[in-house]
Amino acid sequence: MPESYLIGVDLGTTLAKCAIYNNDCRVISEAQKEMEVGYPKPGWAEQDASDFYTITCELIRECVSKSGIDTKRVAALGIDSQMGGIMSIDKNFNPVTYYDTPLDSRSAGENRDMHERLGELILDKNGSISTYGNKILYWKKRREWRDIYKFVQPSAFVAGKLSGLTGDEVFIDESFLCFSGLSDLSRGEWSEELCIKLGVDMEKLPRIVKSTEIIGELTRKASEDTGLTPGIPICAGCGDQAAGFVGAGVVRAGQMADVSGTACILAACINSFTCDMKYKTLSCMKSAIGDKYYLMSVVLGGRTHRWFIDEFFSEEKARLEQNGVDVYSWLDDQASKLPPGSDGLIAIDYLQGRFFPPDPYIRGLFIGHTWAHKKIHFYRAILESIAYDHCLTLRIIKELLPDLDVKMVTAFGSGSKSRFWMQIKSDILQIPYQNLHRSDLATLGVALIAGYAAGVFRDIYKILDDFVDRKVRVDPAPGENRKYEKYIGVYGELFEALKGIYKRISS
Repeated sequence: MPESYLIGVDLGTTLAKCAIYNNDCRVISEAQKEMEVGYPKPGWAEQDASDFYTITCELIRECVSKSGIDTKRVAALGIDSQMGGIMSIDKNFNPVTYYDTPLDSRSAGENRDMHERLGELILDKNGSISTYGNKILYWKKRREWRDIYKFVQPSAFVAGKLSGLTGDEVFIDESFLCFSGLSDLSRGEWSEELCIKLGVDMEKLPRIVKSTEIIGELTRKASEDTGLTPGIPICAGCGDQAAGFVGAGVVRAGQMADVSGTACILAACINSFTCDMKYKTLSCMKSAIGDKYYLMSVVLGGRTHRWFIDEFFSEEKARLEQNGVDVYSWLDDQASKLPPGSDGLIAIDYLQGRFFPPDPYIRGLFIGHTWAHKKIHFYRAILESIAYDHCLTLRIIKELLPDLDVKMVTAFGSGSKSRFWMQIKSDILQIPYQNLHRSDLATLGVALIAGYAAGVFRDIYKILDDFVDRKVRVDPAPGENRKYEKYIGVYGELFEALKGIYKRISS
């Protein structure tokens, strides 16, 4: 069989990546570029919607140039993108609004209103609270509304531009539906009931497709923009987390993933649509392949992790980098000398609101420090707080699905490089952790989805079994979780105890 190629593009929150793979899932070439997020005012965050297409084309062209491949042998192309926000287009597929990222809190009022009125129904239908349906309601009050023909996700916008779709042909795949607040996820359709009650014009919503649907072929114009051959099949793609789960091989019930990136996520793959109606902390997301779902929690803790180092360890970082030392490894080594619980110091890593359960007023917090605490205590407390959050998530998953048998957590994302952080999580959850040799999981995942969609291979599960390569395994120290129990309890109570204070501070 002659060698063919698959291309995966990952449009993440702060970084865009592209990779070309051969039949054996080996990377032929790859490229990446930072995605610029603007912060015009406190609580505001926005991205230029046109950048998604421009940067995608730049990265594909760079990969093609570096690889020297025969582009006639590219069998399929897939794109994934960040999931929590929304953008819009006019009838001619031109952007109308900026990409309204989940980091932006201007729709906090709409978010609060829709969940106060219809929160139970939204959760029951979508499997999650809304992160972008509230943004659609926000734009309804703005002058841009009259120019908006359809709302769309970045991955679908780029796929549509590459394949020459019209505004009427724009789509959204099922993995994005859970965060809309407007869908009936178990049926894979928009909820007429919710749209009517919220006053959303359903004609402005895109058609819903499977992640594995071929939505078009590369146009001649897109060929000139990318350096690829016209006619390459393009699949619908999916959300970046859904793509990452596929790339990590977390596609069977009972498998669990820990994503440590800008967002820190703990997710369990499950057999059927399940709602966290009691705690309203977990989201239920449709898998990009097959009929499975994921129960997961989301914390924007990775961004806090980086912020803390940039603001409080900048001098050490500069000095260490001059000597070829990684600052994260150095901090892990120092923090490992401290006792579990950071000598009574607890952190809250939500610096700009909380998605699940929704509370836009929550801000960061350190509590319990004394004159004896050093900067390194605060660093360890940040790592531990994410693990505390994961512990509370696991307890809810077990309450909802007591028969779910979890034997291993697969960690990926930049934070998975830290064996020390994996050990903290493993000790607290009392479940073994493993990370993977490769870090290109989203681009790999969406490339494999594209290959499956185009018929390059029939059994994607076998492909994943053959090519997902485990690296480091960490086992929990028996009983070590008991040293953290008091702090986990306090961590969980802080959100409710400080609810009124947070609102007064951030209003």
